[in-house]
Amino acid sequence: MRLYLDHHATTPLAPEARDALRAALDAGVHGNPSSVHTAGRLARRLLEDARAHVASALEASPREVVFTSGGTESVHLAVGGVGDALKPTRVLCDPGAHPCLRAASEQLAARHGVPFVWITPRDGRLDPDALTTQLTAGAFVAVSAVQHETGAITDLAAVQSAVVAARAVWVLDAAQAFGRVALDVTRLGAAAVTVSSHKIGGPAGVGAVWLGPGERVVQRQTGGGQERGVRAGSENLLGALAFGAAARTVPWRRAQQPRIAALRDRLEATLRALDGVTVNGDEGPRVATVTHVSVGGVHGHELVAALDLEGIEVSSGAACSSGKAEPSESLLRLYANDRARASSALRVSFGPETTDADLDRACAVIPAVIARVRSV
Repeated sequence: MRLYLDHHATTPLAPEARDALRAALDAGVHGNPSSVHTAGRLARRLLEDARAHVASALEASPREVVFTSGGTESVHLAVGGVGDALKPTRVLCDPGAHPCLRAASEQLAARHGVPFVWITPRDGRLDPDALTTQLTAGAFVAVSAVQHETGAITDLAAVQSAVVAARAVWVLDAAQAFGRVALDVTRLGAAAVTVSSHKIGGPAGVGAVWLGPGERVVQRQTGGGQERGVRAGSENLLGALAFGAAARTVPWRRAQQPRIAALRDRLEATLRALDGVTVNGDEGPRVATVTHVSVGGVHGHELVAALDLEGIEVSSGAACSSGKAEPSESLLRLYANDRARASSALRVSFGPETTDADLDRACAVIPAVIARVRSV
């Protein structure tokens, strides 16, 4: 029996999303939402229904939600589209940024010939006080709502206060926050917020950007006039339908967080009892769905491979970097004085599907595998 504990990489397809896909396929839905004939009008209605479900989960208006091909495109549209319209004086980036947020921010700075600056971290997360000292008028700031490896939650109210005081602009990567913490995007103060379908039980290959009312955006992907002229290209109708169905599960996912936190705490108590194990990100608030530990004397990738042989699927960091033997760049920035912390990392992440029995097995197998790998 395989045990999947890598929900921060991707979540299992929710039954609601699977049912939505099957219903559309069985009904022969095939029209282009931009076409004016009957099949096209049906496709448009279904697409807009899906948009409304995603918008509702974000506490937003459907007109403010733009569908994309996934989280990475969403981030590049938010950073590049808003940033190019701003013409920033400098670009500041969250030290715990996902690789796509870092890349989009670096590219923005390079296009405008302005400095790219890492926001100084403190206690394993973005430090709003440091951000305040690093901000200048006209700066562009890229922030993660939740650090994708450790689950550390960013103080977004403090970020907004600092940005407003400096007369700057910020965008938010909320992929790991969606479905786990409250996201009322209209109250955050960000110019744009990005989310991804496959982090909430939808399929991979579809995402969304929330754009604030009246926000100026330079189109990153040019061509047709789809998505209100913000993102060209025929929409992924089936993906959007499944994304919309998954978005309807967000209240249920949020309600499951206390139970999931109890599971995480059980595993962490087991791991903390071992010599040389450090929990990362626990210096402040975290999402319930992940425990990220550094295991002294063990390389994280070796531990992941050994656990996989035992049928337990976990990771050592971001899925997009899982094939690399190098330590996590984010962890190296967040814990700059402790390189071993990054190279020995293990990420175990949970979802609403995770059971007490699953945790019983994890608590029995993971310590035994750590001991075996250390002994080699």
